[in-house]
Amino acid sequence: MSVLIIPCYIKSKWDINCLNRLLDTAKNQTKPFNSVYVIDDASPYQYKITHDFVDHIILKENGGPAKARNIGIDKALTQNPEHILFTDHDCILDKEWNEQMTTFLYQTEFAAVGGMTYSWGKTLLDYYHDINGTLAGKWLLPERKELWYMPSLNFGMKSFAAEEFPFDERFPTAAGEDVDLCLRLRSKYKIGFCSDAKLWHDYGYKNSISGFNKFMKLFKKYKSSSATVYEGHTVLMWDSSESIYKGNMYESNI
Repeated sequence: MSVLIIPCYIKSKWDINCLNRLLDTAKNQTKPFNSVYVIDDASPYQYKITHDFVDHIILKENGGPAKARNIGIDKALTQNPEHILFTDHDCILDKEWNEQMTTFLYQTEFAAVGGMTYSWGKTLLDYYHDINGTLAGKWLLPERKELWYMPSLNFGMKSFAAEEFPFDERFPTAAGEDVDLCLRLRSKYKIGFCSDAKLWHDYGYKNSISGFNKFMKLFKKYKSSSATVYEGHTVLMWDSSESIYKGNMYESNI
């Protein structure tokens, strides 16, 4: 049994279009989700979800994606699922994403898993994100089968791990909370890498010129979360005892 949790904060028609596109791909999975939760984090834009398989939970106060995911986890755990998966509203799932993620968790001893993330757009900025691995996980050497961390847009956990390691709600935005969770989780369990679990992320760049300001704001947001991550973790980007690979998935052949 697998549950998909999607936190969202809808600000525009573009966000709604993204959410509907994601839900279309969630509906057309080769292995259906048992439940899909859309956790609306007190969005300022009014909308309705027309996909009847979705449990739409609307929060009264904005608390950030970490809190929204935790609410989804708590609700999911009442159903005793085997696996809890996470993505974002601006993603597009490969039709085998759920099947690949859950099969990997079934067949391995990893407590969590990350998949392969690609840019949806075709601008130079999107191309940079693919080369840089902006939303890719970080490998551990030498086998590159284990991840140090994985962004939560392409992430899954066995239910016992999700119950034991919730997201830290001190993170107010979608930046750093997934790194923090993975570091805490790895104090006890391991995170595997499933290259066959693919999805695409839409950064929303119309073109390389007009999208540059949005591009810069993204990295500023990630930078702003660093202080909170450092507060709870003394080792982040390099630990020779574990041979953490400082590059990303896209810098070597798979």
